[in-house]
Amino acid sequence: MQSWLSYWDAPNKSYVSERHKQAHYDVLFDGVRPFLPQGSAKVVLDWGCGDALAAERISAVCGTVLLYDAAPSTRDRLGRRLGSHAGTRILDDTGLAALPDASIDLVMVNSVVQYLTQREFEQALALFRRVLRPGGALLLGDIIVPGTPMSAHVTTFLGFAVRRGFVLSALGGLASTFVSSYRRLQREVGLASYTPEQIVGLLERHGFRPERLPRNIAVSPHRSSYLARKPNAESDKATCTSQAQES
Repeated sequence: MQSWLSYWDAPNKSYVSERHKQAHYDVLFDGVRPFLPQGSAKVVLDWGCGDALAAERISAVCGTVLLYDAAPSTRDRLGRRLGSHAGTRILDDTGLAALPDASIDLVMVNSVVQYLTQREFEQALALFRRVLRPGGALLLGDIIVPGTPMSAHVTTFLGFAVRRGFVLSALGGLASTFVSSYRRLQREVGLASYTPEQIVGLLERHGFRPERLPRNIAVSPHRSSYLARKPNAESDKATCTSQAQES
């Protein structure tokens, strides 16, 4: 049985056309833009970044974007396209593990959680908690909500294709999906989904202060996004002092 990582490391047709891929990253940039830390000294980690077509635009806002993807073939593509770009740095597993504590202002994780086991997700949360600066934030996007019917995902995809001009490719892509290795993996391995209460509970157990955002940062309105802050030690101390005085 193939794994999700081996699927993403092999040639695949996750995007039905180049126009679909570019449109996806355009929407993603618009979604994350309000949460990006501003300033040339800021650092963003895009964890599970994929092809990262918005990386240059993000680095223009925050200074440095660290790009990590678990698939070696994806890192190779990133290296060929962005290896000489001053505002981006591509990390392999060793580079990710070597990140200093409290060195990142924002961690972005979009459309990745569904491919992780809960154990893998929790290991990632522990990493994010370690590398984020006090007051830094974790931005989770495209979380699948349990019970969302397949028809909702299909309708959303087709509507997006109509608006962005790749409807013929989208129809062909939908037809091929039903006999693809992606569909087989979805049946055999599954996609992780979480209720808002489950996500908030996980984030709180790992030391974050989470909130569900009013809309998803990516394409589908049927999925959810969350912003989770790592507490600032000074503000926590002030809160505890205030509570003690009140009691």
